Amino acid sequence: MVGTVYELHNSYCLTGRMLFILKILVTNEDGIFSAGVIALSELLSHFGKVTVICPQNSDYINNLKSSLNRPLSLKKVEYSDAIDAYTVDAAPSECVKLGIEEITDGYPDFVFSGINLGANVGRDAFKSPSTRAIEEAFLHDIPSAAIAINEFNACNINFSKIKDTIYELLSYIMTKTLPGRPVFNINIPNETKSNIKGLKVLPMDTNVSKYKFKKLISLDSDIYYFLEDTKDSFQYNKRSDVFYIQQNFITVSPIVLRNTCDNDIENYQSWFETLHHESAQ
Repeated sequence: MVGTVYELHNSYCLTGRMLFILKILVTNEDGIFSAGVIALSELLSHFGKVTVICPQNSDYINNLKSSLNRPLSLKKVEYSDAIDAYTVDAAPSECVKLGIEEITDGYPDFVFSGINLGANVGRDAFKSPSTRAIEEAFLHDIPSAAIAINEFNACNINFSKIKDTIYELLSYIMTKTLPGRPVFNINIPNETKSNIKGLKVLPMDTNVSKYKFKKLISLDSDIYYFLEDTKDSFQYNKRSDVFYIQQNFITVSPIVLRNTCDNDIENYQSWFETLHHESAQ
């Protein structure tokens, strides 16, 4: 790769003798005008042509729903200079699929989801619309990353400082040759760059005991269950993203997505053949 990060500031990447403009697709579960997606899209515009496609609002339930068998409404919105932005009444994963297949001029080079409010660490990431969005990119063989910040209140975040914090990380991802087709889950402490202790590549903590159901019985004998977060008493795996985000480290968790367990196909085939033979007798 020729050139430094700042020499690539004008959206051009040099590889050998070829000059090309990166095409970058961005989505977000917090809505098209959330501070996080605006900050991320502005930052990524230093590296290429950015197209933003997001749900209109932060509607967690609808952002998980499939839009199968219903039409989607696509609307272009006014956004930052040189960034094309659209809203779709669909989940972020379907925004990504629509963007890849219909909106961008050919397949994008990268897909990003973020910057989302609230860290997507541990088992939370498996249910997040943000990570489902980058899984869609994986199915299209496109490198992708979900980026979230460890803070739920946008008023408590200085996004200018956050952009400065992750500039080097994103430039590294975009200008280096990555192995395979990576899918990264990235979480950022809500701290200035000088207060962040470093970066850790870690597994996600998938301990199922972090959330517990609490049973309540009403005066009418109706039974209710409330799912509670036991974070105050939960024993975190000290080699996981959940632990290190609390220690002010940026965490990166590579996600492996497979439709089938290729290594176990033959074992299971033999196993089910036994069942078939037993049934035929």
